[in-house]
Amino acid sequence: MNFNKRNLSIISILVAIIIFVSVNLVLSQLNNIKEKDSSKIVLKTSEINSQNNVIVNEMSNETVNETAEVIPNLYKSSSNWRIEIPAINLDAPILEGTSKEVMHKAVGHFEESQTWNGNVCLAAHNRGYKYNYFQEIKRLKVGDYIKYTNEQGTKLYQVIMNSVIEETDWRYIENTKDNRITLITCVENKPEYRQCVQAKEV
Repeated sequence: MNFNKRNLSIISILVAIIIFVSVNLVLSQLNNIKEKDSSKIVLKTSEINSQNNVIVNEMSNETVNETAEVIPNLYKSSSNWRIEIPAINLDAPILEGTSKEVMHKAVGHFEESQTWNGNVCLAAHNRGYKYNYFQEIKRLKVGDYIKYTNEQGTKLYQVIMNSVIEETDWRYIENTKDNRITLITCVENKPEYRQCVQAKEV
């Protein structure tokens, strides 16, 4: 009887050990499967984020504010120095200088250029900012009118040229014997070029 009880005890212990080991093996396999699935999810998430970054980068390279309307001038009642172009519904104030601070709120005047007789040269943003006053000057055609006003009076000009020039081509802001106005802005996605519009006084 004692021998049988001892055998039963040994068998019970062995069975318990076998069950314990088996359960641990099963749990270990389940954890491995979960870790693999988690890795797949992390990889998938990384792939999605990468794809989203590519899409965002592609969108940032596309033309910004291409169809946006020209923002109405907010300084109409307080500024006598301004430019108006009916063909593109532009009415904007002009400030001295072409710094970022100036062009964030107005059309900038090249300080080395004239303000009345000769070549009046102006620059403004065309996209990506709150005020993109020159975003539509690329649509101007020969014959379109530009109205320029300052404290000396008002001049009317007629477009004679609308071209893309190199960023380093400064010929167009040099002074001229005749009275003209020159408008310059960036070209979308081509930092080495500028859109240049010139008009002569009528």
